[in-house]
Amino acid sequence: MYTIVLLVLIARTVTGRVEVCDFGNSVDISTGKRLSNGGILYENEIYNRHQYYIDNETLHERGCVCMKKTCIRKCCPVGQGYTKKTCVDVAEPFDPPIWDDHVPQRGMNVSRFGLVSGIVTCRENFVRLRINGTVKGDFRLLVDGRLFIHVPGSVNPWQKREPGEYCIDSFIQEHADGSTSTKLDALVCFTEEEDDSSGYIVSSTCMLISSAFFIVTIAVYALLPELQNLHGRVLMVYLACMCVGFTFMAAMQIMITVNNTTLTICMGLTFVIYFALLSAFFWLNVMCFDIWWTFSGKRGLSFEKLSMHARFCAYAAYAFGFPTGLTIILAALEFSGLPSHPAMPMLRQQGCFLHGTSRLLYLYGPIMILCLANIVFFILTAWKITQIKQQTQQTLKSKDSATTDHHRNDRQRLLLYVKLFTIMGVSWILEVISGEYAQTNIVFRIIDAYNVMIGVFIFIIFVCKRKIFRLMKKRFNETFRISHSDSGDGPIGHRDVRNWKEYQQQRGSLDTVQPDARETHVPHTDGNHLDTHAVHPG
Repeated sequence: MYTIVLLVLIARTVTGRVEVCDFGNSVDISTGKRLSNGGILYENEIYNRHQYYIDNETLHERGCVCMKKTCIRKCCPVGQGYTKKTCVDVAEPFDPPIWDDHVPQRGMNVSRFGLVSGIVTCRENFVRLRINGTVKGDFRLLVDGRLFIHVPGSVNPWQKREPGEYCIDSFIQEHADGSTSTKLDALVCFTEEEDDSSGYIVSSTCMLISSAFFIVTIAVYALLPELQNLHGRVLMVYLACMCVGFTFMAAMQIMITVNNTTLTICMGLTFVIYFALLSAFFWLNVMCFDIWWTFSGKRGLSFEKLSMHARFCAYAAYAFGFPTGLTIILAALEFSGLPSHPAMPMLRQQGCFLHGTSRLLYLYGPIMILCLANIVFFILTAWKITQIKQQTQQTLKSKDSATTDHHRNDRQRLLLYVKLFTIMGVSWILEVISGEYAQTNIVFRIIDAYNVMIGVFIFIIFVCKRKIFRLMKKRFNETFRISHSDSGDGPIGHRDVRNWKEYQQQRGSLDTVQPDARETHVPHTDGNHLDTHAVHPG
């Protein structure tokens, strides 16, 4: 093994070629000044022995210019222009305008860049298209060496390309009278699937279906007074935030698909979607915290003494306050005029919504933190229930079946929250993973489809239950009897119905997540056990 490694090193030394960079990202520096330490001075830049190599064919030194400067790619060598897939001499200098964000940089020219030449070579499944001549778009050369392109007919109109994915040059145009002129243009690599809008169509359709189920679930909880306790209200606000986020996201995707959007509209929709989705996850965090607080046995504290309305307002201040602050920070950084940086949102450069590093920092980052906090609350709740079970094991042996049913309901309730967290949290954790990779794998497309169908699953676990059906039937019967009472056909008056509603609304329980098991009420005298009214209806 050591002999093989030694032979490879000897061969590299003999040929003089060390693969410190590829041919396309290097320039010929053989005309530069040789220095005593083995470096080469070329165009005011010193290339040490680790920043250049000797080409096997020409035996010329080639310097890795992209190690020294920000590189841009010119299709043809300096002094030449591009025409009919070949390079010819031109008299016009190569001096494209440089942009920083959406502001042209006056007095800045290509001398500040490392200029590499060569027709861009696209990867498999990519095609090379001319921006002005083929796709009828526009482009800007940015200070970071990337090319910002605007393709109106594309599903994603605003895109960026790295230097290895484009080349820019003076393109020679021939006119009908035989004269020629030059025009700045670019060859850019496009994926063959980039103009396929089927993915957006499927995604937007699923989001609208999911939003419809959100609305139906909210309507059911708004219709039944028994479910309008603290937990029911939190759930309704959560679903409302998800509905707003999904609806506006679907609207954005539809407008992009039909090419009926502008940068201003995209910016506005981005801020609305960002605020709605973050608010939804903060409300999910409120739900996980509240169920932990209920099972933790921290009774008698000042927070517990607050009325249901006061606690809901406190939760709302938290769940809406933090997203508001994060949205303001996002907007402030976007319009601050600070230099472009990977940590900046760069919404106007990347198009509709967040992409890449911006999405990871400003959206996925807070979501991941909240999901981890929810996992902690879940573990603490499970541990508390296990502790209660151990403490009351001897008591359960001497009690009747009603007490056993009560503890079975506790476990069923915990299981329901496990399902809730799985649907609401884990799916978005998977979305974080899939969002950082190319959406070409069918597995990630299935994950995204599952994520946008979350409304259907929530409807199933919160509405499609026998208890909810019984309450709906009871509600409709009461409404029917009220209508007959108004016409003088029934014995029940408005005062009786109003008293019944007030009684139901005062039941400070967890009916929102109560399982279908038979409801019982058993008083507990064990001081270490949970307060019955905190975890059981009635």
